[in-house]
Amino acid sequence: MRTTFISALAVSTALLLAGCGSSDDSAAAPSGQNADVCTQFAASYNSLAALAKGPTDADVDKWTAAKEAEIANFKTQSGTATGDVKGTLTTLVGALPADTLALSEPDSESGQAYVDNANAVASSCAADGTTITLDEFALPKFTG
Repeated sequence: MRTTFISALAVSTALLLAGCGSSDDSAAAPSGQNADVCTQFAASYNSLAALAKGPTDADVDKWTAAKEAEIANFKTQSGTATGDVKGTLTTLVGALPADTLALSEPDSESGQAYVDNANAVASSCAADGTTITLDEFALPKFTG
């Protein structure tokens, strides 16, 4: 009798514990479906952060073309992303100024919005299952 009681208790406990788990883990688990887009975004962001420091040689046209290429990459990435990653990338692209020089002007509102929007993309990527690292984007400030 005691063995039957212990067996019944063990089975009941196992069923109770099984019922505490989520039956639909796929809804809560990150999908990682944007892994490539997130990785590409981080590379483009980090490249633009380096370019924002100014041209490394006297070829301003080459420097400007490189910045415009990274901006174009953001537009492509937002077109291929899905879910929240797409939403945050679309917001980032929509807030970019026509002239990329505005991003790195002292006290630039568009530069601050760019950094904030990029951090939102990084958060969306992390929630989707891909952690990315963004380099610091220099935001010069007026002093005085």
